[in-house]
Amino acid sequence: MKTRIKELRLEKKLTQKVLAEYLGANQTMLSKIENGTSIPDAMLLIDLSRYFHVSTDYILYLSNERTNADSLLADNMHNLKKYQRLISLYQKMNNKQQGDCYTFLCSMLGISDEI
Repeated sequence: MKTRIKELRLEKKLTQKVLAEYLGANQTMLSKIENGTSIPDAMLLIDLSRYFHVSTDYILYLSNERTNADSLLADNMHNLKKYQRLISLYQKMNNKQQGDCYTFLCSMLGISDEI
């Protein structure tokens, strides 16, 4: 089965090792998938789709469109859940913790911590 995984990986200038580590996958398995001697399981396919921001159909050559409405919606829902969780954690902090968190995030991003 031919996939676009190698093409997508090379666009991001990633090695197989780096991509495999990010996905929690085995580099040898990823190599076999890229060479067409193995096929990705459903969970890996979903993880690849999310990582590269493309549809699973695009990865599997079932479509030439990188994204579709369903994949965009699924990705947005996934991010929304993460954001809701972060907001919930932030709201549980006291004022000092919130200030420290804000200062830390600004320093990580290299931006001014002034509101």
